[in-house]
Amino acid sequence: MKSISNAASVALFALAIVSLECGSVNRIVSIAVSPNPAELSAPQTLQLQAIGRYSDGTTKVLTSVSWTLSSPSPAVTVDSKGVANCQVSGGASATAGTVTASFAGMSGSAVISCSGPGV
Repeated sequence: MKSISNAASVALFALAIVSLECGSVNRIVSIAVSPNPAELSAPQTLQLQAIGRYSDGTTKVLTSVSWTLSSPSPAVTVDSKGVANCQVSGGASATAGTVTASFAGMSGSAVISCSGPGV
């Protein structure tokens, strides 16, 4: 039986390490919504972004997120593409809520406010 040389042993060890590192999974660890806070004045629309942070430290704008809004007023809305719309009628008023982006079992939120003329 032949023995493996030191150089061959080192090469096999390096190959094993590279194989293990290549098999690691870069997964999402958090989501942030930008801008935060999102401040709108009627009539105004604003494109929100969901930004994912991954386990390797990189960030990426996420495009396939689910957007939800918690607001006591119909003056502010957020559509399925993350476009916030502020429509206040009838004078000066203001409302606030929370917009949430969800993706791959994770979510991130931002405060959103909508103010009318003179606020």
